[in-house]
Amino acid sequence: MRASTRTLALDVAIGVLAGLAATKVTEWAQTALYRATPTQVQAQEERVRPGPPAEMAAEDLAGRFGVSLDDEARGRAGNVIHYALGAVWGPLYGLLRHHGRMTAPGAGLLSGAAMSLLVDETLTPALGYSAPNRDYPALTHVRGFIGHLVFGAANAVVAEALYRLIDRCVDLNVPMFHRNRSADALAARDGFQPSAFRSGSR
Repeated sequence: MRASTRTLALDVAIGVLAGLAATKVTEWAQTALYRATPTQVQAQEERVRPGPPAEMAAEDLAGRFGVSLDDEARGRAGNVIHYALGAVWGPLYGLLRHHGRMTAPGAGLLSGAAMSLLVDETLTPALGYSAPNRDYPALTHVRGFIGHLVFGAANAVVAEALYRLIDRCVDLNVPMFHRNRSADALAARDGFQPSAFRSGSR
């Protein structure tokens, strides 16, 4: 993306949208990876985990405000937290890409790996939203790490597509802007001010 159209606010906005899209892609990837996981590993995971981490987080937050969630409400709230995390993490790509001057693949993979290590492997068990890391099979950690790399890659693809779309819109609008300015200059020379009419002035 051009430096002339790049701002921190734009990076954040694009990151939020890309993060939401990447979260959905990651769900598809995680589902496929889980189906390929041996049944004995799946069984061990089910034995040790207290519940879906996002739903555990939702129940914990609701409890802090004295709210009790039934199964349906807990599922909906967990889904909100799940997507909210993706939206919050998405802007990291833009920061690494444009302010850290990283390549698109590098920024995408680093943001995904950081999400895995900081959120999945550190914060989630520390807050009690999952069992301790040592209780899970090694394959569980590998699958989770790959899933978060998918998030980083999908986040990068969507973000870059949005950056290019914005650049294209700027390319289409700038020539028209220059033509309008030129027309105004010619009209002003003849004693007219057409820009006043375009702006709605009376």
